[in-house]
Amino acid sequence: MKVLFVYTDINVRGGALSYQFGIGQLSAVLKKYGHVTRLHHMFGKYDVEPLRKTLEEYQPDIVGFHIVYPQYRFVKKILSDLKSWKAFTLAGGAHPTVLPECIEDMPEIEAICIGEGEYPLLDLANALRDGTPTDTIQSLWVRLKDGTIVRNPVRPFIRNLDELPFMDREICDYQAIIDSDFKTATFQFGRGCPFDCTYCSNHIIRCRQEGGYVRFRSVDSCLEEIRQVVTKYDVKYLYLNDDTFMVKKAWFQEFCDKYPKQFSLPILVNARPEQINDDVCRRLAAAHCQRVTMGVEHGNEKYRAEVLHRKMTNESIVRAFALCKKYGFKTKAHQLVGLPYETPELHRDTIKITADIQPDSFNLHIFEPYPGTYLGDICKQEKLIDPEREKIEFVGQTDTVLNMPQFPREEILRCFRRFAWRVYKRESILKAIPYYVYYSRWGEPLIRLLQPIKRFVRKFAMGV
Repeated sequence: MKVLFVYTDINVRGGALSYQFGIGQLSAVLKKYGHVTRLHHMFGKYDVEPLRKTLEEYQPDIVGFHIVYPQYRFVKKILSDLKSWKAFTLAGGAHPTVLPECIEDMPEIEAICIGEGEYPLLDLANALRDGTPTDTIQSLWVRLKDGTIVRNPVRPFIRNLDELPFMDREICDYQAIIDSDFKTATFQFGRGCPFDCTYCSNHIIRCRQEGGYVRFRSVDSCLEEIRQVVTKYDVKYLYLNDDTFMVKKAWFQEFCDKYPKQFSLPILVNARPEQINDDVCRRLAAAHCQRVTMGVEHGNEKYRAEVLHRKMTNESIVRAFALCKKYGFKTKAHQLVGLPYETPELHRDTIKITADIQPDSFNLHIFEPYPGTYLGDICKQEKLIDPEREKIEFVGQTDTVLNMPQFPREEILRCFRRFAWRVYKRESILKAIPYYVYYSRWGEPLIRLLQPIKRFVRKFAMGV
């Protein structure tokens, strides 16, 4: 069977292309069992005509949409604009998993997949090939011809990730993706997250299937995947994109022991501040770690614990960033603004802690209320979401859909745009100025304009 994956990456922030791990894994499984796959990546501004041409040329049997909530509106628009679908249409990803009822709002979609999609999609492709029923496949909700939706039970999580083939990177121009992100190849070796951050969908996805949620490939399997990628592509950095890279101590230690014996490329990793200690830093240093990214999210301890369910002290955050700098790692922080119940006064605590830790770089995001998550549901229940602003298309995480008298939109945008200046102005004007421009109202078009020299700009601003 011929399967076309549609990956919408529309109105996203920043200029780098991205590799969608889920699609890469689904494609690899389908190819292993004799099916044919293709990717249509919709990047930048909304334009459905190239997809129309791809459909006419490729004539797929199945069209699969990967949906996260910020892209949901664009997928619905695609389905409506193209109207007639000859192929079997399927949707999967975090949004259908968290809110499977979304199938009712997409009449053109014939099925949605809840949870991990490798084997449900393979079963669907085999059933369509063989002419057998599709409405009994586990993990799929299937729309019958009379409009009835069959809600099949969800299968357990895949226990052994080593049974899956390595992700298919040939489905896209993977070298172009590497080049767009400073020669960085990205990897995801595990699945699942044990934490309960209220703005994230993990605390919902974890409950959708039975079995262990946090799993990793074996270290030897991970190293073999790295070997295949760096042999085939021109790579200078490896970004190990797992949110929970250090959560399984024995796995982490084995990886740090084995990696430097086989590779010398610098690695970039994610961590939580409470995971950082001298032993962890020594192991990361031995494994050629160059940068550690940590989510701080908010600077007020009480607010962070009660609203975001991130129960870490400011002292542990400051200590973690200081330790990373002691071992020579570049540091990056993730922060949020415009959260429910937040005020300009509370936001000043986020400015203060970021100024205290002085990360080499940071990402500040304006909060987005994902439906089905704890914090998204709070926004809905308390009617904080402005229905008119929900309809407006803007670059994700650079504006707000919330209407909060104590923290109006204009003030949220002001805090977003001035954050970098307030954080860096005393320590480094040279860093404060480019960040101030980046977070200004002209930041996004400027990023694209500066694409040819962005490597120099990053070196100037971040020293990387």
